[in-house]
Amino acid sequence: MRSRLLRQLPVRNLIRPRSAETTVRHFTYNSTTFSSRPQLPFLAIPSRVSGSHQQWRRITTERIKHEVGLAMKFTVYVWTIVFFVAVSGFAVQQEWMEQRYPTPHEWTFRSRMLKRGVDAERGRTDVVMENWVLIVQMLQDVLERLEDPSKDGKGLRDVEGGPPGAKDITGMPEPWRRGYVEALLLCCQASEHVEDYVLDKTRSIVFPKDVVKGPSNPFPRPVPPGSESPPREEDCVPSGFPDPDEIYIKLLATEGLTSRQRIDATLSYANWLENKGRLAPAAVMYEGALNLAIEEIYTPGAPFLLDPKTAVLNHKSNQKPSANLLASLTALATFKARHEDVSTALPILISILQARRSLPTKTQAARGGDDFSFYQPSKSSFQKILDFIKTPDYPPPPPDGTAPPVRDSKELCEEAALHLHIGEIMYTLQSSTKEDGLAWTREGVDLAEEELHKVLEQVQENRGTKKVCRECLASGLANWRTMVARMAKQEDEAKAGGKTPSAGWFGLWSGKSIVEDGGRWAAEEKVVAERTRRAQDLLEDLPQPRSAFLSGLVRA
Repeated sequence: MRSRLLRQLPVRNLIRPRSAETTVRHFTYNSTTFSSRPQLPFLAIPSRVSGSHQQWRRITTERIKHEVGLAMKFTVYVWTIVFFVAVSGFAVQQEWMEQRYPTPHEWTFRSRMLKRGVDAERGRTDVVMENWVLIVQMLQDVLERLEDPSKDGKGLRDVEGGPPGAKDITGMPEPWRRGYVEALLLCCQASEHVEDYVLDKTRSIVFPKDVVKGPSNPFPRPVPPGSESPPREEDCVPSGFPDPDEIYIKLLATEGLTSRQRIDATLSYANWLENKGRLAPAAVMYEGALNLAIEEIYTPGAPFLLDPKTAVLNHKSNQKPSANLLASLTALATFKARHEDVSTALPILISILQARRSLPTKTQAARGGDDFSFYQPSKSSFQKILDFIKTPDYPPPPPDGTAPPVRDSKELCEEAALHLHIGEIMYTLQSSTKEDGLAWTREGVDLAEEELHKVLEQVQENRGTKKVCRECLASGLANWRTMVARMAKQEDEAKAGGKTPSAGWFGLWSGKSIVEDGGRWAAEEKVVAERTRRAQDLLEDLPQPRSAFLSGLVRA
Protein backbone atom coordinates (compact mmCIF):
# COMPACT_ATOMS: atom_id res chain seq x y z
CA MET A 1 0.00 0.00 0.00
CA ARG A 2 2.73 2.34 0.93
CA SER A 3 4.70 1.49 -2.18
CA ARG A 4 1.69 2.16 -4.39
CA LEU A 5 1.29 5.58 -2.83
CA LEU A 6 4.90 6.44 -3.47
CA ARG A 7 4.62 5.40 -7.11
CA GLN A 8 1.58 7.61 -7.69
CA LEU A 9 3.08 10.81 -6.15
CA PRO A 10 5.30 11.82 -9.14
CA VAL A 11 2.42 11.27 -11.48
CA ARG A 12 0.26 13.67 -9.51
CA ASN A 13 2.99 16.23 -9.57
CA LEU A 14 3.23 15.90 -13.34
CA ILE A 15 -0.45 16.33 -13.96
CA ARG A 16 -0.75 19.31 -11.61
CA PRO A 17 -2.70 22.14 -13.32
CA ARG A 18 -0.63 25.06 -14.75
CA SER A 19 -2.54 27.55 -12.70
CA ALA A 20 -1.02 26.12 -9.64
CA GLU A 21 2.56 26.85 -10.74
CA THR A 22 4.50 29.79 -9.31
CA THR A 23 4.36 32.92 -11.51
CA VAL A 24 7.75 34.22 -12.70
CA ARG A 25 8.14 38.00 -13.20
CA HIS A 26 10.68 38.97 -15.87
CA PHE A 27 12.78 42.10 -15.47
CA THR A 28 12.23 43.26 -19.06
CA TYR A 29 8.44 43.13 -19.09
CA ASN A 30 5.82 44.18 -16.61
CA SER A 31 3.28 41.67 -17.86
CA THR A 32 3.39 37.96 -17.22
CA THR A 33 4.69 35.59 -19.82
CA PHE A 34 4.30 31.87 -20.46
CA SER A 35 8.06 31.37 -20.78
CA SER A 36 10.31 30.92 -17.81
CA ARG A 37 13.27 32.56 -19.61
CA PRO A 38 13.84 36.32 -19.74
CA GLN A 39 12.69 37.83 -23.07
CA LEU A 40 15.12 40.46 -24.39
CA PRO A 41 14.15 42.07 -27.72
CA PHE A 42 17.65 42.14 -29.17
CA LEU A 43 18.19 38.47 -28.22
CA ALA A 44 14.89 37.21 -29.54
CA ILE A 45 15.06 34.68 -32.36
CA PRO A 46 12.65 35.57 -35.13
CA SER A 47 10.11 32.90 -35.81
CA ARG A 48 8.57 32.15 -39.13
CA VAL A 49 5.40 31.04 -37.48
CA SER A 50 3.24 33.83 -36.19
CA GLY A 51 2.95 33.28 -32.48
CA SER A 52 1.20 35.07 -29.74
CA HIS A 53 3.70 38.00 -29.76
CA GLN A 54 4.03 40.42 -32.79
CA GLN A 55 7.53 41.47 -33.80
CA TRP A 56 7.46 45.34 -34.13
CA ARG A 57 9.74 47.12 -36.67
CA ARG A 58 12.27 49.29 -34.93
CA ILE A 59 13.72 51.13 -38.11
CA THR A 60 11.72 54.17 -39.39
CA THR A 61 12.01 56.81 -42.29
CA GLU A 62 10.74 59.75 -40.27
CA ARG A 63 14.28 61.06 -39.68
CA ILE A 64 15.09 60.99 -43.42
CA LYS A 65 11.90 62.88 -44.22
CA HIS A 66 12.78 65.47 -41.60
CA GLU A 67 16.30 65.95 -42.97
CA VAL A 68 15.03 66.26 -46.56
CA GLY A 69 12.55 68.89 -45.43
CA LEU A 70 15.28 70.83 -43.63
CA ALA A 71 17.53 70.64 -46.69
CA MET A 72 14.78 71.97 -48.94
CA LYS A 73 13.96 74.72 -46.48
CA PHE A 74 17.55 75.91 -46.16
CA THR A 75 18.03 75.68 -49.94
CA VAL A 76 15.09 78.02 -50.41
CA TYR A 77 16.49 80.35 -47.75
CA VAL A 78 19.97 80.43 -49.33
CA TRP A 79 18.73 81.05 -52.86
CA THR A 80 16.37 83.74 -51.61
CA ILE A 81 19.26 85.49 -49.89
CA VAL A 82 21.42 85.12 -53.02
CA PHE A 83 18.62 86.55 -55.16
CA PHE A 84 18.12 89.58 -52.94
CA VAL A 85 21.89 90.17 -52.68
CA ALA A 86 22.19 90.03 -56.47
CA VAL A 87 19.26 92.41 -56.91
CA SER A 88 20.71 94.78 -54.31
CA GLY A 89 24.14 94.66 -55.97
CA PHE A 90 22.58 95.36 -59.36
CA ALA A 91 20.62 98.29 -57.92
CA VAL A 92 23.72 99.75 -56.26
CA GLN A 93 25.70 99.35 -59.48
CA GLN A 94 23.01 101.09 -61.54
CA GLU A 95 22.78 103.89 -58.98
CA TRP A 96 26.55 104.39 -59.07
CA MET A 97 26.50 104.41 -62.87
CA GLU A 98 23.63 106.90 -62.85
CA GLN A 99 25.66 109.17 -60.59
CA ARG A 100 28.60 108.95 -62.99
CA TYR A 101 26.72 108.81 -66.31
CA PRO A 102 23.36 110.59 -65.91
CA THR A 103 20.53 109.73 -68.29
CA PRO A 104 17.24 111.53 -69.05
CA HIS A 105 14.54 110.75 -66.52
CA GLU A 106 11.92 110.74 -69.29
CA TRP A 107 13.34 107.48 -70.67
CA THR A 108 12.28 104.05 -69.46
CA PHE A 109 14.55 102.01 -67.22
CA ARG A 110 15.67 99.69 -70.01
CA SER A 111 16.74 102.57 -72.28
CA ARG A 112 18.56 104.33 -69.45
CA MET A 113 20.37 101.13 -68.46
CA LEU A 114 21.56 100.56 -72.04
CA LYS A 115 22.77 104.16 -72.38
CA ARG A 116 24.66 103.91 -69.08
CA GLY A 117 26.25 100.71 -70.34
CA VAL A 118 27.44 102.50 -73.48
CA ASP A 119 29.00 105.33 -71.47
CA ALA A 120 30.63 102.90 -69.05
CA GLU A 121 32.09 100.85 -71.90
CA ARG A 122 33.52 103.98 -73.53
CA GLY A 123 34.97 105.15 -70.24
CA ARG A 124 36.87 101.95 -69.41
CA THR A 125 40.57 102.40 -68.69
CA ASP A 126 41.50 98.71 -68.35
CA VAL A 127 41.27 97.97 -72.08
CA VAL A 128 43.42 99.01 -75.02
CA MET A 129 40.50 99.63 -77.37
CA GLU A 130 36.78 99.98 -76.85
CA ASN A 131 34.47 97.13 -77.77
CA TRP A 132 32.82 98.97 -80.65
CA VAL A 133 30.70 95.97 -81.64
CA LEU A 134 29.03 95.91 -78.23
CA ILE A 135 28.66 99.70 -78.22
CA VAL A 136 26.96 99.74 -81.62
CA GLN A 137 24.58 96.95 -80.63
CA MET A 138 23.54 98.71 -77.42
CA LEU A 139 23.10 102.04 -79.21
CA GLN A 140 20.92 100.39 -81.84
CA ASP A 141 18.71 99.01 -79.06
CA VAL A 142 18.52 102.45 -77.43
CA LEU A 143 17.56 104.21 -80.66
CA GLU A 144 15.02 101.51 -81.50
CA ARG A 145 13.32 102.01 -78.14
CA LEU A 146 13.44 105.80 -78.37
CA GLU A 147 11.85 105.77 -81.83
CA ASP A 148 9.16 103.23 -80.89
CA PRO A 149 5.84 105.02 -80.08
CA SER A 150 4.83 102.18 -77.75
CA LYS A 151 7.96 102.59 -75.58
CA ASP A 152 9.88 105.88 -75.39
CA GLY A 153 8.87 107.56 -78.65
CA LYS A 154 5.35 108.65 -77.80
CA GLY A 155 4.74 111.95 -79.60
CA LEU A 156 7.65 111.51 -82.05
CA ARG A 157 6.92 112.38 -85.68
CA ASP A 158 8.65 111.60 -88.97
CA VAL A 159 10.19 114.39 -91.03
CA GLU A 160 8.08 114.99 -94.12
CA GLY A 161 10.11 114.62 -97.29
CA GLY A 162 13.25 113.71 -95.35
CA PRO A 163 15.48 110.64 -95.55
CA PRO A 164 14.19 107.33 -94.13
CA GLY A 165 14.16 107.25 -90.35
CA ALA A 166 14.59 111.02 -89.82
CA LYS A 167 12.53 112.26 -86.86
CA ASP A 168 11.07 115.54 -85.70
CA ILE A 169 11.95 115.85 -81.99
CA THR A 170 10.73 119.42 -81.53
CA GLY A 171 7.80 118.41 -79.32
CA MET A 172 9.83 116.24 -76.95
CA PRO A 173 11.27 117.47 -73.60
CA GLU A 174 14.73 119.02 -73.69
CA PRO A 175 16.49 116.21 -71.74
CA TRP A 176 14.87 113.62 -74.03
CA ARG A 177 16.02 115.52 -77.12
CA ARG A 178 19.55 115.99 -75.82
CA GLY A 179 19.90 112.32 -74.92
CA TYR A 180 18.50 111.22 -78.29
CA VAL A 181 20.89 113.42 -80.27
CA GLU A 182 23.83 112.28 -78.14
CA ALA A 183 22.94 108.60 -78.68
CA LEU A 184 22.47 109.13 -82.43
CA LEU A 185 25.81 110.95 -82.78
CA LEU A 186 27.57 108.24 -80.77
CA CYS A 187 26.02 105.62 -83.04
CA CYS A 188 27.39 107.49 -86.06
CA GLN A 189 30.89 107.61 -84.61
CA ALA A 190 30.81 104.00 -83.39
CA SER A 191 29.59 102.70 -86.75
CA GLU A 192 32.74 104.15 -88.33
CA HIS A 193 34.80 101.55 -86.43
CA VAL A 194 32.68 98.54 -87.49
CA GLU A 195 32.00 99.61 -91.07
CA ASP A 196 34.11 96.85 -92.66
CA TYR A 197 33.15 94.03 -90.28
CA VAL A 198 31.86 90.68 -91.57
CA LEU A 199 29.88 87.92 -89.87
CA ASP A 200 31.14 84.35 -89.64
CA LYS A 201 28.04 82.22 -90.32
CA THR A 202 29.47 79.10 -88.72
CA ARG A 203 30.13 80.71 -85.33
CA SER A 204 27.96 83.88 -85.40
CA ILE A 205 30.98 86.07 -84.58
CA VAL A 206 31.94 89.33 -86.30
CA PHE A 207 35.49 90.04 -87.48
CA PRO A 208 37.25 92.90 -89.26
CA LYS A 209 37.49 92.29 -92.96
CA ASP A 210 41.29 92.52 -93.04
CA VAL A 211 41.74 89.42 -90.80
CA VAL A 212 39.67 87.12 -93.02
CA LYS A 213 41.65 84.49 -94.93
CA GLY A 214 40.72 84.13 -98.58
CA PRO A 215 41.62 84.80 -102.22
CA SER A 216 40.90 88.53 -101.90
CA ASN A 217 43.13 88.81 -98.81
CA PRO A 218 46.10 86.42 -99.11
CA PHE A 219 48.01 88.13 -96.29
CA PRO A 220 45.49 88.76 -93.48
CA ARG A 221 46.27 90.85 -90.46
CA PRO A 222 46.95 88.78 -87.32
CA VAL A 223 44.22 88.76 -84.71
CA PRO A 224 45.03 90.05 -81.20
CA PRO A 225 46.13 87.50 -78.59
CA GLY A 226 43.22 85.74 -76.94
CA SER A 227 40.81 86.37 -79.83
CA GLU A 228 38.92 83.75 -81.78
CA SER A 229 40.61 82.21 -84.80
CA PRO A 230 39.98 84.17 -88.03
CA PRO A 231 37.27 82.84 -90.35
CA ARG A 232 37.44 81.77 -93.96
CA GLU A 233 36.20 84.07 -96.68
CA GLU A 234 33.57 81.61 -97.94
CA ASP A 235 31.98 81.48 -94.46
CA CYS A 236 31.52 85.25 -94.14
CA VAL A 237 28.61 87.55 -94.99
CA PRO A 238 28.12 91.31 -94.36
CA SER A 239 27.67 92.04 -90.68
CA GLY A 240 24.58 94.20 -91.13
CA PHE A 241 25.84 97.08 -89.00
CA PRO A 242 24.43 100.50 -89.93
CA ASP A 243 26.15 102.52 -92.64
CA PRO A 244 27.76 105.68 -91.19
CA ASP A 245 26.76 107.71 -94.23
CA GLU A 246 23.07 106.89 -93.77
CA ILE A 247 23.10 107.60 -90.03
CA TYR A 248 24.88 110.94 -90.48
CA ILE A 249 22.32 112.01 -93.11
CA LYS A 250 19.53 110.93 -90.75
CA LEU A 251 21.08 112.98 -87.93
CA LEU A 252 21.54 116.10 -90.04
CA ALA A 253 17.93 115.83 -91.28
CA THR A 254 16.55 115.61 -87.73
CA GLU A 255 14.33 118.55 -86.78
CA GLY A 256 14.81 120.19 -83.39
CA LEU A 257 18.62 120.30 -83.12
CA THR A 258 20.33 123.26 -81.49
CA SER A 259 23.03 125.21 -83.34
CA ARG A 260 25.81 123.51 -81.42
CA GLN A 261 24.38 120.03 -82.01
CA ARG A 262 24.00 120.62 -85.74
CA ILE A 263 27.52 122.05 -86.09
CA ASP A 264 29.05 119.19 -84.07
CA ALA A 265 27.24 116.65 -86.26
CA THR A 266 28.37 118.44 -89.44
CA LEU A 267 32.01 118.54 -88.34
CA SER A 268 31.93 114.86 -87.34
CA TYR A 269 30.44 113.95 -90.73
CA ALA A 270 33.08 116.03 -92.52
CA ASN A 271 35.85 114.31 -90.57
CA TRP A 272 34.53 110.88 -91.59
CA LEU A 273 34.30 111.93 -95.24
CA GLU A 274 37.89 113.15 -95.06
CA ASN A 275 39.08 109.85 -93.59
CA LYS A 276 37.31 107.99 -96.40
CA GLY A 277 39.19 110.09 -98.98
CA ARG A 278 36.12 112.01 -100.16
CA LEU A 279 37.79 115.41 -99.91
CA ALA A 280 35.36 117.44 -102.02
CA PRO A 281 32.26 116.55 -99.94
CA ALA A 282 34.32 116.97 -96.78
CA ALA A 283 35.32 120.51 -97.79
CA VAL A 284 31.67 121.33 -98.47
CA MET A 285 30.67 120.11 -95.01
CA TYR A 286 33.46 122.07 -93.28
CA GLU A 287 32.41 125.23 -95.10
CA GLY A 288 28.76 124.50 -94.32
CA ALA A 289 29.52 124.31 -90.59
CA LEU A 290 31.38 127.62 -90.82
CA ASN A 291 28.45 129.26 -92.62
CA LEU A 292 26.05 128.03 -89.93
CA ALA A 293 28.25 129.55 -87.22
CA ILE A 294 28.43 132.88 -89.06
CA GLU A 295 24.71 133.12 -89.79
CA GLU A 296 23.66 132.63 -86.18
CA ILE A 297 25.67 135.65 -84.92
CA TYR A 298 25.54 137.90 -87.98
CA THR A 299 24.18 141.38 -87.34
CA PRO A 300 23.01 143.38 -90.38
CA GLY A 301 25.12 146.48 -90.89
CA ALA A 302 27.98 145.28 -88.66
CA PRO A 303 31.44 144.59 -90.14
CA PHE A 304 32.12 140.99 -91.11
CA LEU A 305 33.96 138.85 -88.60
CA LEU A 306 35.79 137.00 -91.38
CA ASP A 307 37.65 138.11 -94.44
CA PRO A 308 35.59 136.64 -97.31
CA LYS A 309 38.74 135.77 -99.30
CA THR A 310 41.17 134.45 -96.69
CA ALA A 311 38.76 133.42 -93.87
CA VAL A 312 41.00 135.25 -91.38
CA LEU A 313 39.26 136.73 -88.34
CA ASN A 314 38.78 140.48 -88.40
CA HIS A 315 40.13 141.80 -85.10
CA LYS A 316 38.91 145.32 -85.84
CA SER A 317 35.35 144.22 -85.23
CA ASN A 318 33.97 144.89 -81.77
CA GLN A 319 32.06 141.62 -81.79
CA LYS A 320 33.76 138.62 -80.22
CA PRO A 321 33.70 135.32 -82.15
CA SER A 322 31.34 132.68 -80.82
CA ALA A 323 32.38 129.23 -79.63
CA ASN A 324 30.78 127.63 -82.69
CA LEU A 325 32.67 129.98 -85.00
CA LEU A 326 36.02 129.23 -83.36
CA ALA A 327 35.42 125.47 -83.48
CA SER A 328 34.28 125.37 -87.12
CA LEU A 329 37.01 127.76 -88.29
CA THR A 330 39.70 125.71 -86.51
CA ALA A 331 38.39 122.53 -88.15
CA LEU A 332 38.46 124.17 -91.59
CA ALA A 333 42.01 125.49 -91.09
CA THR A 334 43.38 122.13 -89.97
CA PHE A 335 41.64 120.48 -92.94
CA LYS A 336 43.42 122.85 -95.30
CA ALA A 337 46.74 122.28 -93.51
CA ARG A 338 46.43 118.50 -93.85
CA HIS A 339 45.94 118.80 -97.61
CA GLU A 340 48.86 120.94 -98.74
CA ASP A 341 47.28 124.36 -98.24
CA VAL A 342 49.42 125.54 -95.34
CA SER A 343 49.79 129.05 -96.74
CA THR A 344 46.05 129.53 -96.21
CA ALA A 345 45.78 127.61 -92.96
CA LEU A 346 48.61 129.30 -91.03
CA PRO A 347 47.14 132.86 -91.06
CA ILE A 348 43.74 131.47 -90.03
CA LEU A 349 45.21 129.58 -87.07
CA ILE A 350 47.22 132.60 -85.91
CA SER A 351 44.10 134.81 -86.06
CA ILE A 352 42.17 132.21 -84.04
CA LEU A 353 44.95 132.13 -81.43
CA GLN A 354 44.84 135.92 -81.12
CA ALA A 355 41.06 135.80 -80.73
CA ARG A 356 41.28 133.15 -78.01
CA ARG A 357 43.86 135.14 -76.07
CA SER A 358 41.49 138.12 -76.02
CA LEU A 359 38.59 136.14 -74.55
CA PRO A 360 37.43 137.06 -71.03
CA THR A 361 38.58 134.87 -68.18
CA LYS A 362 36.21 133.09 -65.84
CA THR A 363 36.48 135.74 -63.14
CA GLN A 364 35.92 138.60 -65.58
CA ALA A 365 32.85 136.91 -67.03
CA ALA A 366 31.41 136.45 -63.55
CA ARG A 367 31.96 140.11 -62.68
CA GLY A 368 30.43 141.34 -65.90
CA GLY A 369 27.23 139.31 -65.70
CA ASP A 370 26.97 138.83 -61.93
CA ASP A 371 27.10 135.09 -62.48
CA PHE A 372 28.28 133.24 -59.40
CA SER A 373 27.48 129.75 -60.66
CA PHE A 374 31.16 128.86 -60.49
CA TYR A 375 31.06 129.23 -56.70
CA GLN A 376 29.93 126.08 -54.91
CA PRO A 377 29.78 126.22 -51.10
CA SER A 378 31.04 123.25 -49.15
CA LYS A 379 28.43 120.65 -48.16
CA SER A 380 28.01 118.85 -44.88
CA SER A 381 28.53 115.12 -44.56
CA PHE A 382 24.80 114.54 -44.15
CA GLN A 383 24.07 116.48 -47.33
CA LYS A 384 26.68 114.45 -49.21
CA ILE A 385 25.00 111.22 -48.07
CA LEU A 386 21.61 112.51 -49.20
CA ASP A 387 23.06 113.52 -52.56
CA PHE A 388 24.42 110.01 -53.03
CA ILE A 389 21.16 108.29 -52.09
CA LYS A 390 18.73 110.39 -54.10
CA THR A 391 18.48 110.12 -57.87
CA PRO A 392 20.82 112.69 -59.46
CA ASP A 393 19.34 115.41 -61.60
CA TYR A 394 20.07 115.35 -65.30
CA PRO A 395 22.73 118.00 -66.05
CA PRO A 396 21.44 121.33 -67.34
CA PRO A 397 21.80 121.99 -71.06
CA PRO A 398 25.24 123.23 -72.12
CA PRO A 399 25.66 126.56 -73.91
CA ASP A 400 24.40 126.55 -77.49
CA GLY A 401 27.70 128.01 -78.72
CA THR A 402 26.33 131.32 -79.95
CA ALA A 403 28.15 133.31 -77.23
CA PRO A 404 31.92 133.81 -76.92
CA PRO A 405 33.53 131.11 -74.76
CA VAL A 406 35.08 131.81 -71.37
CA ARG A 407 38.83 131.33 -71.11
CA ASP A 408 38.78 128.44 -68.65
CA SER A 409 40.93 125.30 -68.49
CA LYS A 410 39.20 123.67 -71.44
CA GLU A 411 39.65 126.73 -73.65
CA LEU A 412 43.28 127.02 -72.57
CA CYS A 413 43.84 123.43 -73.66
CA GLU A 414 42.20 124.30 -76.98
CA GLU A 415 44.65 127.19 -77.15
CA ALA A 416 47.52 124.77 -76.50
CA ALA A 417 46.24 122.62 -79.38
CA LEU A 418 46.51 125.68 -81.63
CA HIS A 419 50.15 126.00 -80.60
CA LEU A 420 50.68 122.40 -81.67
CA HIS A 421 48.99 122.99 -85.05
CA ILE A 422 51.07 126.09 -85.72
CA GLY A 423 54.27 124.34 -84.61
CA GLU A 424 53.59 121.36 -86.86
CA ILE A 425 52.94 123.61 -89.86
CA MET A 426 56.05 125.71 -89.28
CA TYR A 427 58.20 122.60 -88.79
CA THR A 428 57.14 121.19 -92.17
CA LEU A 429 57.01 124.54 -93.98
CA GLN A 430 60.74 124.94 -94.67
CA SER A 431 64.08 124.03 -93.10
CA SER A 432 64.68 127.51 -91.69
CA THR A 433 61.51 127.38 -89.55
CA LYS A 434 62.01 123.94 -88.00
CA GLU A 435 63.29 125.29 -84.70
CA ASP A 436 60.44 127.79 -84.55
CA GLY A 437 58.02 124.93 -84.98
CA LEU A 438 59.74 123.16 -82.11
CA ALA A 439 59.39 126.27 -79.95
CA TRP A 440 55.64 126.46 -80.65
CA THR A 441 55.32 122.77 -79.79
CA ARG A 442 57.21 123.16 -76.50
CA GLU A 443 54.96 126.04 -75.49
CA GLY A 444 51.85 124.02 -76.30
CA VAL A 445 53.08 121.06 -74.23
CA ASP A 446 53.87 123.30 -71.26
CA LEU A 447 50.45 124.96 -71.40
CA ALA A 448 48.56 121.66 -71.70
CA GLU A 449 50.52 120.07 -68.84
CA GLU A 450 49.94 123.07 -66.58
CA GLU A 451 46.19 123.08 -67.20
CA LEU A 452 45.95 119.31 -66.78
CA HIS A 453 47.56 119.63 -63.34
CA LYS A 454 44.90 122.19 -62.39
CA VAL A 455 42.05 120.04 -63.69
CA LEU A 456 43.22 116.95 -61.80
CA GLU A 457 43.49 118.93 -58.57
CA GLN A 458 39.87 120.08 -58.80
CA VAL A 459 37.36 118.30 -56.58
CA GLN A 460 34.53 118.62 -59.08
CA GLU A 461 34.55 115.96 -61.80
CA ASN A 462 35.02 117.41 -65.30
CA ARG A 463 35.56 114.57 -67.73
CA GLY A 464 35.25 116.74 -70.86
CA THR A 465 38.01 119.15 -69.86
CA LYS A 466 40.22 116.30 -68.64
CA LYS A 467 39.83 114.47 -71.94
CA VAL A 468 40.68 117.54 -74.04
CA CYS A 469 43.78 118.36 -71.98
CA ARG A 470 45.03 114.77 -71.99
CA GLU A 471 44.61 114.44 -75.74
CA CYS A 472 46.42 117.74 -76.26
CA LEU A 473 49.31 116.77 -73.96
CA ALA A 474 49.70 113.29 -75.50
CA SER A 475 49.64 114.71 -79.04
CA GLY A 476 52.11 117.45 -78.12
CA LEU A 477 54.60 115.04 -76.57
CA ALA A 478 54.36 112.76 -79.62
CA ASN A 479 54.97 115.68 -82.00
CA TRP A 480 57.85 116.97 -79.92
CA ARG A 481 59.47 113.53 -79.77
CA THR A 482 59.16 113.04 -83.54
CA MET A 483 60.54 116.48 -84.35
CA VAL A 484 63.54 116.14 -82.04
CA ALA A 485 64.30 112.63 -83.33
CA ARG A 486 64.46 113.93 -86.89
CA MET A 487 66.66 116.84 -85.85
CA ALA A 488 69.01 114.47 -83.99
CA LYS A 489 69.24 112.23 -87.04
CA GLN A 490 70.12 115.19 -89.26
CA GLU A 491 72.68 116.25 -86.68
CA ASP A 492 74.34 112.83 -86.72
CA GLU A 493 74.39 112.80 -90.52
CA ALA A 494 75.97 116.27 -90.55
CA LYS A 495 78.69 115.13 -88.13
CA ALA A 496 79.38 112.02 -90.16
CA GLY A 497 79.69 114.08 -93.36
CA GLY A 498 81.80 116.79 -91.77
CA LYS A 499 79.20 119.46 -92.44
CA THR A 500 78.10 122.20 -90.11
CA PRO A 501 74.34 122.41 -89.55
CA SER A 502 72.73 125.74 -90.31
CA ALA A 503 71.82 128.08 -87.51
CA GLY A 504 68.27 128.68 -86.31
CA TRP A 505 65.92 131.24 -87.76
CA PHE A 506 66.63 133.68 -84.96
CA GLY A 507 70.36 132.83 -84.94
CA LEU A 508 70.30 131.75 -81.29
CA TRP A 509 72.53 128.73 -81.91
CA SER A 510 75.42 128.63 -84.32
CA GLY A 511 76.42 125.54 -86.25
CA LYS A 512 79.94 125.51 -84.81
CA SER A 513 78.72 125.31 -81.21
CA ILE A 514 76.41 122.43 -82.12
CA VAL A 515 79.28 120.36 -83.48
CA GLU A 516 81.51 121.13 -80.53
CA ASP A 517 78.85 120.32 -77.95
CA GLY A 518 78.45 116.87 -79.45
CA GLY A 519 74.67 116.64 -79.88
CA ARG A 520 72.29 119.32 -78.76
CA TRP A 521 69.29 117.51 -80.25
CA ALA A 522 70.39 114.23 -78.71
CA ALA A 523 70.35 115.96 -75.32
CA GLU A 524 66.88 117.36 -75.99
CA GLU A 525 65.78 113.88 -76.97
CA LYS A 526 66.59 112.75 -73.44
CA VAL A 527 64.64 115.72 -72.06
CA VAL A 528 61.59 114.73 -74.11
CA ALA A 529 61.86 111.13 -72.90
CA GLU A 530 62.00 112.30 -69.28
CA ARG A 531 59.02 114.64 -69.77
CA THR A 532 57.06 111.80 -71.35
CA ARG A 533 57.88 109.48 -68.45
CA ARG A 534 56.75 112.04 -65.89
CA ALA A 535 53.56 112.78 -67.81
CA GLN A 536 52.36 109.17 -67.74
CA ASP A 537 50.78 109.71 -64.32
CA LEU A 538 48.80 112.62 -65.77
CA LEU A 539 47.73 110.76 -68.90
CA GLU A 540 46.36 107.72 -67.02
CA ASP A 541 43.51 107.38 -64.54
CA LEU A 542 45.30 105.90 -61.54
CA PRO A 543 43.28 104.63 -58.53
CA GLN A 544 43.09 106.91 -55.54
CA PRO A 545 45.43 105.95 -52.65
CA ARG A 546 43.84 104.29 -49.64
CA SER A 547 43.56 106.11 -46.37
CA ALA A 548 45.98 105.24 -43.58
CA PHE A 549 43.29 103.42 -41.59
CA LEU A 550 42.23 101.20 -44.49
CA SER A 551 45.84 100.56 -45.47
CA GLY A 552 46.58 99.37 -41.95
CA LEU A 553 43.63 96.99 -42.05
CA VAL A 554 44.76 95.56 -45.38
CA ARG A 555 48.33 95.07 -44.19
CA ALA A 556 47.10 93.45 -40.97
